[in-house]
Amino acid sequence: MSLPFRAIHYFVEVARCESFSKAAERLFVSQSAVSHQVRLLEELLGADLFVRRGRQTLLSAVGESYFNEVASAINSIEHATRNFQQDDSRQVRLAVHGSLAVKWLIPALDDFRERYPNVELTLQMLTKDGHFDSQWADCFITTMPPGAGFVRYHLYDETLKPYCSKALWNEASRLSDVADLRRFPLLSAISAFASGQPGTDWQRWFEKAGIVLPTDAKVHHFSHLLLAAEAAKYGQGIALLNEFMTTEQERAESLFELPFHGIRTDDSFYFVYPASTPKSPGLQALGDWLVALCKNR
Repeated sequence: MSLPFRAIHYFVEVARCESFSKAAERLFVSQSAVSHQVRLLEELLGADLFVRRGRQTLLSAVGESYFNEVASAINSIEHATRNFQQDDSRQVRLAVHGSLAVKWLIPALDDFRERYPNVELTLQMLTKDGHFDSQWADCFITTMPPGAGFVRYHLYDETLKPYCSKALWNEASRLSDVADLRRFPLLSAISAFASGQPGTDWQRWFEKAGIVLPTDAKVHHFSHLLLAAEAAKYGQGIALLNEFMTTEQERAESLFELPFHGIRTDDSFYFVYPASTPKSPGLQALGDWLVALCKNR
């Protein structure tokens, strides 16, 4: 039996894009052509590969299982083709969350470029963690590392520590009792824990000290650590921050770490790339440099 390579390719693109129309745009074909190829594959496999929920096109249980099996092969073909066309394995595209890039990675890039002047590094903004599209990026910094088929480097386990502005530092730094922090405005980032429950970060922080956060505590909520950090810089309260979301200059001039304990979140960060990628000096150099950069924090 001859394999329907075009149908498999089109299926993978629809799964990546979660849209037939977007897949058609990327493949430079009509939407009907994509739909036709996917139907052929479904007929061959004897199962529906997608389900529709409103405007969303999602993988069925069978489709997800099949995608996990064939995607790595497609990635390998794409990488081999790209490397042949470019004939340069030192070109590297890294996908990373915008906040992590702005606060931590970009300020350190001069060091990487000095150490590896022949590696051409391009940054892409990661908007959906756990979505590893090898046509868009060669490697990723993620909190959701794939279980198989990828090389991964552990970078760091996220820890939150209390920070405040210079305006609050003189008063808060003299405190010796953790419980006294409850009289300050507390800036909470909803995204800090997977539960997504407002105030979870401060509740866990006080629980670690054996203290219950009172219901009348003044807690201000933000969707992301980056926003809580900005509010802390402007003296609006004390925030629990991941130091990778702050720059060295901010920690020296406008954000001061209080002398109290930290707490681990649910997240660990990893540098990953497909195991099918041909041996790349650029990827290995970037992975080694990122690990060293995290150890030096």
